[in-house]
Amino acid sequence: MMFQRVFVAAMAGVVLVLSGCGGGGNNEAAPLPPVEIPTLTPEAQPFRTATSFVEGVFSVDVQLPDGGTRTLNTIRDFDASWGRFLPRPLQPDHSSREWLLANNHYDGLVFLYAVVDWNNVDPTDYLAAGWWLIYPPDVPFDEIEAAARGVFLDGPELAPGYPPDLPVAGTATYIGAMGGLYTYNYGRAWGELAGSDEVAEFTGSLSLTADFGQSRLTGCLGCLKPIETAPGRHLHPAVPWWVDDPVALPADYEVRFEAPFGARGAFEDTAITVAHPDRAIVNSAGTWQGQFSNVPDENGNPRRVVGSADVLFAENDGSHGRFTGIFDALTPATIAPPEP
Repeated sequence: MMFQRVFVAAMAGVVLVLSGCGGGGNNEAAPLPPVEIPTLTPEAQPFRTATSFVEGVFSVDVQLPDGGTRTLNTIRDFDASWGRFLPRPLQPDHSSREWLLANNHYDGLVFLYAVVDWNNVDPTDYLAAGWWLIYPPDVPFDEIEAAARGVFLDGPELAPGYPPDLPVAGTATYIGAMGGLYTYNYGRAWGELAGSDEVAEFTGSLSLTADFGQSRLTGCLGCLKPIETAPGRHLHPAVPWWVDDPVALPADYEVRFEAPFGARGAFEDTAITVAHPDRAIVNSAGTWQGQFSNVPDENGNPRRVVGSADVLFAENDGSHGRFTGIFDALTPATIAPPEP
Protein backbone atom coordinates (compact mmCIF):
# COMPACT_ATOMS: atom_id res chain seq x y z
CA MET A 1 0.00 0.00 0.00
CA MET A 2 2.87 2.37 0.74
CA PHE A 3 4.31 1.77 -2.76
CA GLN A 4 0.91 2.46 -4.28
CA ARG A 5 0.58 5.76 -2.39
CA VAL A 6 4.05 6.90 -3.42
CA PHE A 7 3.29 5.93 -7.01
CA VAL A 8 -0.03 7.83 -7.00
CA ALA A 9 1.63 10.89 -5.48
CA ALA A 10 4.40 10.76 -8.07
CA MET A 11 1.91 10.42 -10.92
CA ALA A 12 -0.07 13.38 -9.54
CA GLY A 13 3.13 15.44 -9.68
CA VAL A 14 3.75 14.34 -13.26
CA VAL A 15 0.21 15.35 -14.23
CA LEU A 16 0.75 18.78 -12.70
CA VAL A 17 4.07 19.26 -14.51
CA LEU A 18 2.72 18.13 -17.87
CA SER A 19 -0.37 20.31 -17.59
CA GLY A 20 1.83 23.40 -17.54
CA CYS A 21 3.97 22.52 -20.57
CA GLY A 22 3.14 22.91 -24.26
CA GLY A 23 4.09 20.25 -26.80
CA GLY A 24 6.54 20.75 -29.66
CA GLY A 25 5.68 22.77 -32.76
CA ASN A 26 2.31 24.48 -32.85
CA ASN A 27 0.48 21.82 -30.84
CA GLU A 28 -0.45 23.73 -27.69
CA ALA A 29 -2.10 21.89 -24.81
CA ALA A 30 -5.80 22.61 -24.43
CA PRO A 31 -6.49 24.79 -21.39
CA LEU A 32 -7.91 22.99 -18.40
CA PRO A 33 -11.49 23.87 -17.48
CA PRO A 34 -11.86 26.17 -14.49
CA VAL A 35 -11.91 24.50 -11.09
CA GLU A 36 -15.37 24.27 -9.60
CA ILE A 37 -15.37 25.21 -5.91
CA PRO A 38 -18.21 23.34 -4.14
CA THR A 39 -20.82 25.06 -2.01
CA LEU A 40 -20.07 24.39 1.66
CA THR A 41 -23.12 23.69 3.82
CA PRO A 42 -22.24 22.59 7.36
CA GLU A 43 -24.83 20.83 9.51
CA ALA A 44 -25.32 21.46 13.23
CA GLN A 45 -24.62 18.34 15.30
CA PRO A 46 -27.05 18.44 18.27
CA PHE A 47 -25.63 16.37 21.11
CA ARG A 48 -28.13 16.71 23.95
CA THR A 49 -30.10 13.65 24.99
CA ALA A 50 -31.09 11.94 28.26
CA THR A 51 -28.81 9.30 29.75
CA SER A 52 -28.43 7.50 33.08
CA PHE A 53 -25.74 5.42 34.73
CA VAL A 54 -27.05 3.43 37.71
CA GLU A 55 -25.23 0.49 39.32
CA GLY A 56 -23.09 0.04 36.24
CA VAL A 57 -26.00 0.02 33.78
CA PHE A 58 -25.92 2.76 31.15
CA SER A 59 -29.09 3.93 29.37
CA VAL A 60 -29.48 6.46 26.55
CA ASP A 61 -32.48 7.96 24.75
CA VAL A 62 -32.05 7.84 20.96
CA GLN A 63 -33.79 10.68 19.11
CA LEU A 64 -35.70 9.18 16.17
CA PRO A 65 -36.26 11.03 12.86
CA ASP A 66 -40.04 11.13 13.48
CA GLY A 67 -39.54 13.01 16.75
CA GLY A 68 -39.94 10.02 19.04
CA THR A 69 -37.32 8.34 21.23
CA ARG A 70 -36.11 4.80 21.78
CA THR A 71 -34.20 3.96 24.97
CA LEU A 72 -31.30 1.52 24.79
CA ASN A 73 -29.36 0.12 27.75
CA THR A 74 -26.28 -2.00 28.32
CA ILE A 75 -28.23 -5.05 29.59
CA ARG A 76 -31.19 -5.55 27.25
CA ASP A 77 -29.50 -4.18 24.10
CA PHE A 78 -25.94 -5.41 24.72
CA ASP A 79 -24.06 -6.35 21.54
CA ALA A 80 -20.38 -6.07 22.56
CA SER A 81 -18.18 -4.37 25.14
CA TRP A 82 -14.49 -3.77 25.72
CA GLY A 83 -12.06 -1.48 27.50
CA ARG A 84 -8.66 -2.47 26.19
CA PHE A 85 -8.51 0.14 23.40
CA LEU A 86 -9.27 3.15 25.57
CA PRO A 87 -6.55 5.43 26.97
CA ARG A 88 -6.47 5.66 30.73
CA PRO A 89 -8.91 8.22 32.20
CA LEU A 90 -7.33 11.63 32.74
CA GLN A 91 -9.05 12.23 36.09
CA PRO A 92 -7.91 10.51 39.31
CA ASP A 93 -10.14 7.64 40.58
CA HIS A 94 -12.01 7.39 37.26
CA SER A 95 -12.73 4.33 35.11
CA SER A 96 -14.13 3.96 31.59
CA ARG A 97 -15.68 1.42 29.26
CA GLU A 98 -17.11 1.15 25.74
CA TRP A 99 -20.29 -0.58 24.57
CA LEU A 100 -21.95 -1.43 21.27
CA LEU A 101 -25.74 -1.61 21.58
CA ALA A 102 -28.31 -2.82 19.04
CA ASN A 103 -32.11 -2.61 19.18
CA ASN A 104 -33.74 -4.55 16.34
CA HIS A 105 -37.29 -3.20 16.38
CA TYR A 106 -40.30 -3.66 14.08
CA ASP A 107 -39.84 -0.01 13.04
CA GLY A 108 -36.16 -0.47 12.18
CA LEU A 109 -32.74 -1.10 13.68
CA VAL A 110 -30.89 1.27 16.03
CA PHE A 111 -27.16 0.67 16.40
CA LEU A 112 -25.26 2.69 19.03
CA TYR A 113 -21.70 3.14 20.28
CA ALA A 114 -21.14 4.60 23.77
CA VAL A 115 -18.15 5.32 25.99
CA VAL A 116 -18.72 6.18 29.65
CA ASP A 117 -16.19 7.67 32.09
CA TRP A 118 -17.22 7.54 35.77
CA ASN A 119 -15.94 8.41 39.22
CA ASN A 120 -15.29 5.26 41.28
CA VAL A 121 -15.99 7.17 44.51
CA ASP A 122 -19.22 8.72 43.17
CA PRO A 123 -20.64 6.82 40.13
CA THR A 124 -23.31 9.52 39.69
CA ASP A 125 -20.41 11.67 38.48
CA TYR A 126 -20.10 10.39 34.91
CA LEU A 127 -19.70 11.59 31.34
CA ALA A 128 -21.13 9.64 28.39
CA ALA A 129 -20.43 10.17 24.70
CA GLY A 130 -21.07 8.34 21.47
CA TRP A 131 -23.06 8.09 18.27
CA TRP A 132 -25.95 6.15 16.74
CA LEU A 133 -27.28 4.89 13.40
CA ILE A 134 -31.05 4.57 12.82
CA TYR A 135 -32.03 2.29 9.93
CA PRO A 136 -35.42 2.24 8.21
CA PRO A 137 -37.18 -1.17 8.23
CA ASP A 138 -35.67 -3.87 6.00
CA VAL A 139 -32.52 -1.87 5.18
CA PRO A 140 -29.37 -4.06 5.40
CA PHE A 141 -26.88 -3.12 8.09
CA ASP A 142 -24.05 -2.46 5.65
CA GLU A 143 -26.06 0.26 3.85
CA ILE A 144 -24.88 2.89 6.30
CA GLU A 145 -25.63 5.80 3.98
CA ALA A 146 -29.37 5.03 4.39
CA ALA A 147 -29.24 5.40 8.18
CA ALA A 148 -29.97 8.59 10.12
CA ARG A 149 -27.01 9.59 12.28
CA GLY A 150 -26.71 11.26 15.66
CA VAL A 151 -24.11 12.05 18.32
CA PHE A 152 -24.46 12.60 22.05
CA LEU A 153 -22.59 13.95 25.07
CA ASP A 154 -24.28 13.86 28.46
CA GLY A 155 -23.74 13.69 32.19
CA PRO A 156 -24.93 15.41 35.38
CA GLU A 157 -22.39 18.22 35.00
CA LEU A 158 -23.94 19.18 31.64
CA ALA A 159 -27.57 19.29 32.83
CA PRO A 160 -29.34 22.37 31.36
CA GLY A 161 -31.30 22.81 34.59
CA TYR A 162 -28.07 23.23 36.59
CA PRO A 163 -25.94 25.75 34.69
CA PRO A 164 -22.36 26.53 35.76
CA ASP A 165 -21.43 29.43 38.00
CA LEU A 166 -19.06 31.14 35.58
CA PRO A 167 -16.24 33.43 36.78
CA VAL A 168 -16.72 37.11 35.93
CA ALA A 169 -13.07 37.66 35.00
CA GLY A 170 -9.87 35.82 34.13
CA THR A 171 -9.12 33.04 31.68
CA ALA A 172 -8.92 29.25 31.70
CA THR A 173 -7.20 26.79 29.40
CA TYR A 174 -8.75 23.46 28.38
CA ILE A 175 -6.91 20.53 26.83
CA GLY A 176 -8.60 17.52 25.28
CA ALA A 177 -9.49 15.80 22.05
CA MET A 178 -11.99 15.77 19.22
CA GLY A 179 -12.91 12.68 17.23
CA GLY A 180 -15.29 11.64 14.48
CA LEU A 181 -15.46 11.31 10.70
CA TYR A 182 -12.96 12.78 8.23
CA THR A 183 -14.03 12.88 4.57
CA TYR A 184 -11.84 13.97 1.65
CA ASN A 185 -13.01 14.42 -1.96
CA TYR A 186 -10.07 14.50 -4.40
CA GLY A 187 -9.59 17.32 -6.93
CA ARG A 188 -7.52 17.52 -10.10
CA ALA A 189 -4.13 17.74 -8.35
CA TRP A 190 -4.52 14.11 -7.21
CA GLY A 191 -4.34 12.61 -10.71
CA GLU A 192 -6.01 9.19 -10.84
CA LEU A 193 -7.82 9.85 -7.56
CA ALA A 194 -9.60 12.95 -8.89
CA GLY A 195 -13.35 12.62 -8.49
CA SER A 196 -13.12 9.94 -5.80
CA ASP A 197 -13.50 10.29 -2.04
CA GLU A 198 -12.36 8.52 1.13
CA VAL A 199 -13.77 8.40 4.66
CA ALA A 200 -11.81 7.69 7.84
CA GLU A 201 -12.13 8.04 11.58
CA PHE A 202 -10.02 10.86 12.99
CA THR A 203 -8.80 11.93 16.40
CA GLY A 204 -6.97 15.14 17.22
CA SER A 205 -5.78 17.23 20.13
CA LEU A 206 -7.93 20.21 21.03
CA SER A 207 -6.91 23.32 22.96
CA LEU A 208 -9.46 25.90 24.13
CA THR A 209 -9.14 29.19 25.98
CA ALA A 210 -12.06 30.78 27.82
CA ASP A 211 -11.96 34.53 28.47
CA PHE A 212 -14.60 34.98 31.16
CA GLY A 213 -14.33 38.76 31.19
CA GLN A 214 -15.11 38.90 27.46
CA SER A 215 -17.43 35.83 27.54
CA ARG A 216 -15.52 34.38 24.61
CA LEU A 217 -14.13 30.92 23.81
CA THR A 218 -11.39 30.32 21.24
CA GLY A 219 -9.55 27.17 20.30
CA CYS A 220 -7.77 25.00 17.77
CA LEU A 221 -7.95 21.42 16.58
CA GLY A 222 -4.58 20.10 15.45
CA CYS A 223 -2.38 22.89 16.84
CA LEU A 224 -0.85 20.93 19.73
CA LYS A 225 -0.34 17.68 17.78
CA PRO A 226 -1.18 16.61 14.22
CA ILE A 227 -4.64 15.20 13.57
CA GLU A 228 -4.45 11.42 13.15
CA THR A 229 -6.55 8.63 11.69
CA ALA A 230 -7.88 5.96 14.04
CA PRO A 231 -9.39 3.32 11.77
CA GLY A 232 -12.37 1.57 13.30
CA ARG A 233 -11.38 2.34 16.88
CA HIS A 234 -14.64 3.99 17.90
CA LEU A 235 -16.76 4.19 14.75
CA HIS A 236 -16.62 0.52 13.75
CA PRO A 237 -18.58 -0.75 11.87
CA ALA A 238 -19.57 2.62 10.40
CA VAL A 239 -15.88 2.86 9.47
CA PRO A 240 -14.48 -0.71 9.34
CA TRP A 241 -11.19 -1.26 11.14
CA TRP A 242 -9.60 -2.99 8.12
CA VAL A 243 -9.81 -0.04 5.72
CA ASP A 244 -6.59 1.73 4.71
CA ASP A 245 -5.80 5.28 5.69
CA PRO A 246 -6.82 7.87 3.09
CA VAL A 247 -4.07 9.04 0.76
CA ALA A 248 -4.83 12.64 1.78
CA LEU A 249 -4.12 12.30 5.49
CA PRO A 250 -5.74 14.79 7.91
CA ALA A 251 -2.36 15.62 9.48
CA ASP A 252 -1.25 19.28 9.27
CA TYR A 253 -4.76 20.70 9.03
CA GLU A 254 -5.47 23.26 11.72
CA VAL A 255 -9.07 24.15 12.53
CA ARG A 256 -9.62 27.31 14.57
CA PHE A 257 -12.83 28.02 16.46
CA GLU A 258 -14.30 31.12 18.10
CA ALA A 259 -17.63 31.75 19.84
CA PRO A 260 -19.24 33.92 22.53
CA PHE A 261 -20.85 32.06 25.43
CA GLY A 262 -23.85 32.99 27.56
CA ALA A 263 -24.38 33.19 31.29
CA ARG A 264 -25.58 29.57 31.37
CA GLY A 265 -22.32 28.35 29.80
CA ALA A 266 -23.68 27.38 26.38
CA PHE A 267 -22.24 28.49 23.04
CA GLU A 268 -22.92 28.10 19.32
CA ASP A 269 -21.28 29.84 16.36
CA THR A 270 -20.05 29.55 12.76
CA ALA A 271 -16.70 31.33 13.25
CA ILE A 272 -14.43 28.55 11.97
CA THR A 273 -11.37 28.68 9.71
CA VAL A 274 -9.18 25.90 8.26
CA ALA A 275 -5.49 26.11 7.31
CA HIS A 276 -2.91 23.72 5.82
CA PRO A 277 0.78 24.43 5.09
CA ASP A 278 0.80 22.68 1.68
CA ARG A 279 -2.79 22.77 0.42
CA ALA A 280 -4.33 26.11 -0.57
CA ILE A 281 -7.62 26.52 1.32
CA VAL A 282 -9.92 28.82 -0.67
CA ASN A 283 -13.04 28.49 1.46
CA SER A 284 -14.12 27.06 4.78
CA ALA A 285 -17.35 26.95 6.75
CA GLY A 286 -18.59 25.25 9.86
CA THR A 287 -20.75 25.19 12.91
CA TRP A 288 -19.81 24.31 16.47
CA GLN A 289 -21.70 24.26 19.73
CA GLY A 290 -21.09 23.19 23.28
CA GLN A 291 -21.46 23.58 27.02
CA PHE A 292 -19.30 24.35 30.06
CA SER A 293 -19.43 21.94 33.00
CA ASN A 294 -21.29 22.94 36.15
CA VAL A 295 -18.54 21.32 38.26
CA PRO A 296 -15.66 23.68 39.15
CA ASP A 297 -11.99 22.75 39.27
CA GLU A 298 -9.75 23.67 42.20
CA ASN A 299 -9.39 27.21 40.82
CA GLY A 300 -13.13 27.83 40.56
CA ASN A 301 -13.29 27.50 36.76
CA PRO A 302 -15.62 25.00 35.03
CA ARG A 303 -13.59 21.82 34.89
CA ARG A 304 -14.50 20.89 31.31
CA VAL A 305 -15.98 22.01 28.00
CA VAL A 306 -17.77 19.60 25.65
CA GLY A 307 -19.45 19.98 22.29
CA SER A 308 -19.77 19.01 18.65
CA ALA A 309 -18.68 20.46 15.32
CA ASP A 310 -19.11 20.12 11.57
CA VAL A 311 -16.31 21.71 9.53
CA LEU A 312 -16.02 21.87 5.74
CA PHE A 313 -13.22 23.24 3.56
CA ALA A 314 -12.42 23.59 -0.15
CA GLU A 315 -9.02 23.78 -1.86
CA ASN A 316 -7.89 25.49 -5.05
CA ASP A 317 -7.75 22.29 -7.13
CA GLY A 318 -11.38 21.41 -6.40
CA SER A 319 -10.58 19.08 -3.51
CA HIS A 320 -12.79 19.45 -0.47
CA GLY A 321 -12.97 17.86 2.94
CA ARG A 322 -14.94 17.62 6.15
CA PHE A 323 -14.41 17.01 9.87
CA THR A 324 -17.54 16.00 11.83
CA GLY A 325 -17.23 15.03 15.47
CA ILE A 326 -17.56 15.64 19.18
CA PHE A 327 -15.02 16.99 21.68
CA ASP A 328 -14.19 16.99 25.39
CA ALA A 329 -11.54 19.18 27.07
CA LEU A 330 -10.49 19.55 30.71
CA THR A 331 -8.59 22.19 32.66
CA PRO A 332 -5.02 21.18 33.61
CA ALA A 333 -6.07 21.37 37.27
CA THR A 334 -8.55 18.53 36.61
CA ILE A 335 -6.14 16.23 34.78
CA ALA A 336 -4.13 13.71 36.80
CA PRO A 337 -0.35 14.35 36.82
CA PRO A 338 1.78 11.93 34.77
CA GLU A 339 2.79 8.76 36.59
CA PRO A 340 6.50 8.61 37.56
